Amino acid sequence: MKPEHEQLVTELLRQAGYKYTKPRQRVAEVLLMEHRHLTAPEVVELVAQRDSSVGRMSVYRTLELFTRLGLIRPVFQGEANARYAIMMGGHHHHLVCQNCGKVIHFDDCPLDTLIQQLEARYGFHIEGHLLEFFGHCKACYEL
Repeated sequence: MKPEHEQLVTELLRQAGYKYTKPRQRVAEVLLMEHRHLTAPEVVELVAQRDSSVGRMSVYRTLELFTRLGLIRPVFQGEANARYAIMMGGHHHHLVCQNCGKVIHFDDCPLDTLIQQLEARYGFHIEGHLLEFFGHCKACYEL
């Protein structure tokens, strides 16, 4: 895990009054190192491979805590189980192919003006967002 990501997780936990325990560290490592969205059972399995002393319920509680703190968000992409998207930096963006299910992540965020407008209009402080566009990837579109 990148030191700056670990520092961000540690700081967010500390500010919210929580400690950076071993189970929380293992879950953070798995989420940050996999480079894909994982379901809760996948996180449990990958954490167990890293550290068999971390129990299933500790993983589920950590996922719940990380969601409450805005570190991750559940994403439902046409599946029964949610997949968790990392919200480092407060936002996450996808292009989702409705044919093959391919998910393309992109980082550029042109929403700063819209966020300011929404905050002013509704008196709402926005701390993050998840943006998904649905359509067809190049391979499926050219079929």
